[in-house]
Amino acid sequence: MPTETRIEHRYPAALAFVQQHGPDALAVLHDLLAHAERRGNRLVVEASVRQVADRLAFLSKDTVHRRLRQLLRAGVIRRLPSKATTTFARPIYVVDLVGTGITLTSRASQRSA
Repeated sequence: MPTETRIEHRYPAALAFVQQHGPDALAVLHDLLAHAERRGNRLVVEASVRQVADRLAFLSKDTVHRRLRQLLRAGVIRRLPSKATTTFARPIYVVDLVGTGITLTSRASQRSA
């Protein structure tokens, strides 16, 4: 059954996040959240710069890379150490929304007959 994801902004904290990080960082964060899954009490997402840039066709790979670095520095995402043997393995991030004014809720979608 597909999962419906709801991303909500709580003002004024969410407004402060957008003012500090900008709309491109918010778009990248939304993309990560849309593809994240709950593992225990953590939000985890596996995504490469190229994947995010492909999904957000209005942002270049360079812009996505800069915004991911910005979110890393801000502590909104944290990269998990990889056990992959290939250098091109997609990184795995843990998303921490504390202090952003942004919340994520997921539930199984109900199909209507």
